[in-house]
Amino acid sequence: MASGSGASADPSRSARSDHPLLLRSSDPALYFDVKLSIEFTWTGTGPAPLTAGDIAVGGVARRAEEVSKLRALTECERLRAELNIALLHWEPVAMTGVHARAHCVSVEADPELIAGVAAREETIRRRTVLSWQREQREDEVRWLGSLITDPLRATAWWFADNLDKPDQLVKVAQDFQLLRTTLEPEQSDSAGRLVDEFLDDADKAERMWLLETLLNAFGTYGRSDLADRLRTRYGGSIASADDEPAAS
Repeated sequence: MASGSGASADPSRSARSDHPLLLRSSDPALYFDVKLSIEFTWTGTGPAPLTAGDIAVGGVARRAEEVSKLRALTECERLRAELNIALLHWEPVAMTGVHARAHCVSVEADPELIAGVAAREETIRRRTVLSWQREQREDEVRWLGSLITDPLRATAWWFADNLDKPDQLVKVAQDFQLLRTTLEPEQSDSAGRLVDEFLDDADKAERMWLLETLLNAFGTYGRSDLADRLRTRYGGSIASADDEPAAS
């Protein structure tokens, strides 16, 4: 008789019938109304049990729900096609001796529930897009903030887009410098402010040691722009390293 991949549909040992089923969707509380044409055959010895039809329905329902629980109510047509793929072949129902297969006649759902799910899906899509836009905006703000606190980089970025305006470069640099000074909180501590305070009070050897340490750190991590700014501001102190050894 039948094997796991096929079955002989002996008229005396097989039957076909249509069955309406409720199959859960990807939302556990929401169900599809599905109509299946189920065919089964008895492959055991002796007469088929009276419950063979129920066994077939139960086996097919389990197979069908493995597919339906992956789909939302808005995907009725897609589910119908996928059920016809999943239920096409004869498969044994556990160790019962019953083999079953089915054809999906229709998949429907309550229109109001479909509308509700569609509205929720649209809300999720909009929130996702807004979240992406917000993240992009925050990245832009952080990047622009880093430019405002670094007038040299900000000026370089401006000049890269305005190579035909070198006569405005000094004015732009001054504007960026003024902007940083204006926006920087006067009373808040920062690493730069603490370094400035140290340099103001340090003796010559201590100043040279700290400046050279900062130059080495900037060079190690590829921040030549910061090293250039440090040399511009403290060039005299750094150059004096040959006159007096740095503190260890």
